[in-house]
Amino acid sequence: MLPLLSLEERETARSDPIDGIDGTVCDVARTPRVRVHDALTTAREDGFETLQEIAVRDLLERLATAGQLFFGRGVPAHSGELPPFERYQRRVVAATGMPAGWVRTAAHWIAFGLRHLSESLRAQSPTGGLEVYDDPGYVRETNVGLAFAPRVRALGATMPANDPTVYVWPVVALAMKIPLVLRPSDRDPFTAIRLGRALRRAGIPASAVHVLPGDRSIGETVCRDADHAMAFGGDAVVDRFRSDPTVSTYGPGESVAVLARDPTDRELETLARGVARSGGRACFCLTRLVATGECDADALATRLADRIVRVDATRCGSLYDERTGVPGFSPRRAEQIDATVGELTGTDVTADRRGGGRDCACDAGRGSDSDSRLLERDGVARLLPTVLRTDELVPELPFQFAGVTRRDVDELPDCLDGAYLGVVIGDDDLERTFVRSPEIRKVYGGRYPAAVDLRETHETYLGSELYETTTYDPG
Repeated sequence: MLPLLSLEERETARSDPIDGIDGTVCDVARTPRVRVHDALTTAREDGFETLQEIAVRDLLERLATAGQLFFGRGVPAHSGELPPFERYQRRVVAATGMPAGWVRTAAHWIAFGLRHLSESLRAQSPTGGLEVYDDPGYVRETNVGLAFAPRVRALGATMPANDPTVYVWPVVALAMKIPLVLRPSDRDPFTAIRLGRALRRAGIPASAVHVLPGDRSIGETVCRDADHAMAFGGDAVVDRFRSDPTVSTYGPGESVAVLARDPTDRELETLARGVARSGGRACFCLTRLVATGECDADALATRLADRIVRVDATRCGSLYDERTGVPGFSPRRAEQIDATVGELTGTDVTADRRGGGRDCACDAGRGSDSDSRLLERDGVARLLPTVLRTDELVPELPFQFAGVTRRDVDELPDCLDGAYLGVVIGDDDLERTFVRSPEIRKVYGGRYPAAVDLRETHETYLGSELYETTTYDPG
């Protein structure tokens, strides 16, 4: 049984199976409600006080070691060991259908992010330095005394299963000396438990790291009762908290690219990467491409389809093969998603491009005709990358899927109803309009970003939720 982590690892009287894409993966503990109260109390009291006593640079070194332990590479001999990375990797693949290569990439970014947390802390510091996390007082305008002081003593988070990379963002709180209480997704408790173990073995106090697997009511209790919380997930999860000012919500990204002219080949490659990365499951994956101005929507859809098929549809072998790029699903879930795509109006531009270059692992079983999106083999279903040319703004779906549509420039960005990430190509004025829009959280001009950068916001800076600037004049 996978345990809960709260001061110590505990199994519980009740456990539930983790049902993967083709069967049960293992059992995981169910956290009793009273344990949530105990974990938050421990975090606020002993966890908070203990973290305050650790110098920030020492804390950052421990977090960097935790990243090495999590990834299983370059681990200092004195730091202890975790179960082999490959066991973790296989369990995440079996539970979520995320291809093994993307799981390894996510683990790399977790390790990289923990190694470079100092850069994130400097970006969020009012002075640009790390000293304020040890001694909060500082001076502005030569004689104005201020302090960068904690607003909260514990951060709660209910986590998703779409992409392990997302765990980097709440861990920033530990670098800022704020304890963390996590409720992982039922589909992927493996990442949270492995990360919690790595943090503890690297020297982060056990009173400051709590991992509480359980049903959604446990996540809701964590978010409601923590001083501040982060709620990740679909609309059904985040809608519960949208009106609560103490909970920051991170729902479907519905990230968008708007093109006012036809993209160059290099620009198009970055857009294709935006659709394909992380198996199409991350909030920063592009879902909507909007042509406006002089951009030809039909040509954009055709060119994008060519890139998407070349990028990933030729790599749909075993999910445990790190060359595989296309995620897997249970047959029932794949049929539901495929039916959703089928209900959308428009033309599947990728349909006549499927088939010829496919790995033979996908050529057996139902849906093996050359234009089929849904393929099934050995109880595992695949949805091949799909580009839809449509008049609709398509919904976000958990595979490599995007819709290309056209809108007049004066409709933008209001018609989008918000987006986690916006790319604007070919119109500087529209780019500024996106920057000024409170509904578009991150804006990139001219290209889709090459990598996650912790110096940037994740919608907002976590530091703005955990810390506040106050007046402090020590006389």
